[in-house]
Amino acid sequence: MPNHLLDKAYRVATSNGVSANRVVVAGPLTGECSLPAGENAGALLGVTVHPQSTAGRMVTVRKAGIAEVAAAGVIPLGSPVMAADSSGKVKAATGAAGTKVNVLGFAETPAIQDGDIIEVFISIHQRTL
Repeated sequence: MPNHLLDKAYRVATSNGVSANRVVVAGPLTGECSLPAGENAGALLGVTVHPQSTAGRMVTVRKAGIAEVAAAGVIPLGSPVMAADSSGKVKAATGAAGTKVNVLGFAETPAIQDGDIIEVFISIHQRTL
C-alpha cells in the first residue's frame, strides 16, 4: 500500500529555531517558517519533521500526509486539532460557537497528556464552530 507524503524545506525565521514535531506558520519572508504567535494561528504551513536550532537554516516541514505532532494536552481520537500556543504544540479545536478556527488536521491517535506525540492526518482548513 503506498504512503503518500509531501515535505518541503523552509528557512527558519524563529530566533531560537524550532523543535521537531511542531506546527509552523508562514514566516515574514517568502520561503520562511516560524512558530505560531499563539493559539489558533493562521497561515499554517505544516509540521516540522526534525529539529533545527539555528535561525536562517532549513527545516523540513510535512505539508500533506500523516505527521507526528506534540500535543498540549488531552486530544480525543478523530478530533480536529489547531495550534495550541506559541510552542507549536496542538490541541483539540475549541472556541465559542461561531468562532473560526484554523485546523491543522485530525488526530489519528489520541493524546493523554501534555507532551504526548500523536499522529495527525494533515488537512489544513478553516472551519466555524
